[in-house]
Amino acid sequence: MVAKANHSTQLRSCPSPLVLFGIDSRGKPKGARFGREHASLAIKAATQLQLNVLASNDPRVAEIAARLPVGRVHATGRTFVPFIRRDLYDKLVAAAPNGNLGHPLTPPSGATGGAAGSRPPGSSPNLPRTWHEIGVGDLVVAQEEDPTDGWYEAIVVEVTNDMFTLRWRDYPRLRRITRHRARLGLVYPGPQAAKQLKPQSAKHQTPAANGEAALPADWQDIDLHKLVLAKDDSPSRAWWEAIPVEKAGDTFKLRWRDYGTVPPISRDRSALALICPDAA
Repeated sequence: MVAKANHSTQLRSCPSPLVLFGIDSRGKPKGARFGREHASLAIKAATQLQLNVLASNDPRVAEIAARLPVGRVHATGRTFVPFIRRDLYDKLVAAAPNGNLGHPLTPPSGATGGAAGSRPPGSSPNLPRTWHEIGVGDLVVAQEEDPTDGWYEAIVVEVTNDMFTLRWRDYPRLRRITRHRARLGLVYPGPQAAKQLKPQSAKHQTPAANGEAALPADWQDIDLHKLVLAKDDSPSRAWWEAIPVEKAGDTFKLRWRDYGTVPPISRDRSALALICPDAA
């Protein structure tokens, strides 16, 4: 399980050791193991330190934990978690259930490398509203090296200017990838967040690179003959470029841009992802 602060029932059944780990504001991995006697303070400290809490009886977790330094809890209650090697951090991420973490990897408020509106501890991965807002811990869609392999959901783990290091959300054991900000797709952030988006100027109504279709600036801008990303129904749940050809309210019938022989699909506006207009 991935423990969360203030969950007393989890604490009572918490195995030893308990592991805290995450990424600091400079993109460096940190991690430590704590015994049962310090579990309560460690879980409380995780919220303040913006760290993940991993507690599991899985032998794999115990083996990784044995290679981590022992965290320190001072008399004042302050908890110290040292830096660790990147390969150990990757193993911890992979050991988390389904690669999903219970606490954010975003840096503290005001630190560099993050984005405005960072998600609170214990929440699901943040869905940025715009490409400018993408930061560490956010969920985006990234294309494989070979475009014919599609796009997949990924979590941002490091940010260097406009270059992002990501891990595949559903394939945490695969090697990480690096993508430019403009080469990432955005998943619908929800109705409230979408309403807060400011109308985009006409200069952002950019045609796609092949001149076939325009790239919508936001979800309300999705319309017929504009290029978007749609998720297929296969077990891999990949995203592919698609173009709406019919519209009924907020439901679209789309054709796959590069696979004309595959039958069209129907998707709601909120089930579509956006390609960055600046990527054209």
